[in-house]
Amino acid sequence: MAVPGEKVTEMKRLPTAVPGLDEILHGGLFEGGVYILEGPPGVGKTTLANQIAYQAHANDGTKTLYVTLLAESHSRMVQHMQGQAYFKPEAVNSAVIYVSAYRELEQQGLKAVVDLVRGELARHKASLFVVDGLVVENQELGPDERIRQFVHGLQSVASAMTCTGLLLTSGGNRSLNAEQTMVDGIFAFEDYVYQWRAERRIQIRKFRGSAVERGMHTFCITDEGLRFFPRLEGLPWNPRADAHADERPVSSGMAALDDACVHGGFVRGSSTVVVGDSGAGKTLFALAFAAQASLQQRCLLLTSADAPGDLVRFGEAFSLPISDGIDSGALEIQWEPQEDEGMDQIGHKLLRLVDEFGSKRLVIDGLAALADTVAFPERGYRFIGRLLRELKARGVTSVFTLDPAALGSAAGRPSAEGLIAWFDNVLEMSQAVGAEDGRELAIRKMRGVRVTRTRFQFGCGAAGLTVS
Repeated sequence: MAVPGEKVTEMKRLPTAVPGLDEILHGGLFEGGVYILEGPPGVGKTTLANQIAYQAHANDGTKTLYVTLLAESHSRMVQHMQGQAYFKPEAVNSAVIYVSAYRELEQQGLKAVVDLVRGELARHKASLFVVDGLVVENQELGPDERIRQFVHGLQSVASAMTCTGLLLTSGGNRSLNAEQTMVDGIFAFEDYVYQWRAERRIQIRKFRGSAVERGMHTFCITDEGLRFFPRLEGLPWNPRADAHADERPVSSGMAALDDACVHGGFVRGSSTVVVGDSGAGKTLFALAFAAQASLQQRCLLLTSADAPGDLVRFGEAFSLPISDGIDSGALEIQWEPQEDEGMDQIGHKLLRLVDEFGSKRLVIDGLAALADTVAFPERGYRFIGRLLRELKARGVTSVFTLDPAALGSAAGRPSAEGLIAWFDNVLEMSQAVGAEDGRELAIRKMRGVRVTRTRFQFGCGAAGLTVS
């Protein structure tokens, strides 16, 4: 109980240094706290615990006591980590001390495990401990009261010795019930399977001491360990004051379209979606926009269908200097074939690439690639809205191409209309009536810009690219 007038010291954080996780936790774990990591076997709990241990030592010299109960052998665990970038062989049993408590568990029960943890922490002067392998369904562990006492004992050890503890459990169909009210945090992991695809997810069900990013977040396991992707639309909003300091218009790459806009082109930082059926000329329009890139207005082009070389040849067939932009460093084309990546994984990667390249122009050729993800049917509408908001905050002028049929097929529902509402500008491309090679470009919406005309002839025949 706090004494009136007594100064309350702020709790010390232990950053995990795991990409994305500290962002979800608003800074990391708390010193003296015990956290339950529960989820099915193979979801990544052991990898995460080891990753935190090795990276904590690399960052500030933290020692970790790693206690196994019914988990895999230490030698096997170390073998599995050999290919992980965070793993340091020289740290084994010097900075990360592995201890088996299987014998204590079998012969004397869970209380003996707590005593072992306490003694080994004192002996090695470790400030982080992991207890791996608590299988709740195992009847040999005793009734709930015994497990409750076990968790309470670990909590007492962590508090008294100013340590941070991780308790890894399979959970399964039976969670830790009463113990959940005692610990400082509960991280629930799941391997979600949807129509032949799988997506790893985490939910912070409880976290004492600070707010966290609520809801489900996706993560993946790579050669560098776990990487988390906070739900994009749930992140705190941090506007950039200088994002729109330059109010000059951005050329669309089509002189006739720019002339029709009283502003002289797209508003800087605006988003445009070019809608049309396959073969309508959307990619060609996107390439014309990308070809306007300069070292002051770098452009990043992401495509999931065409390889970069194919786009270069396609654009230059219509006299668009795509290769010149690439050679000068003004244009970067990234080929991102559709794989089993989560929607937030794609979104965070996209924003990272924009920041790294210093892009002020962005082209996403094929919005359906984002829709072909597990979570898109549920939250694609909000996700796209936040993604466009993040791009606008960076002062990035973006062009997306959209085939409604492809989007409906990928998303499993006709959701194009709802998504289009998020974009500042909506252009529609279609086959011109009565024209063999011509196409029509129509302005459906231009937010914040007055236009003098709304329809154009878009030609992409043997004579090259023409707009009139």
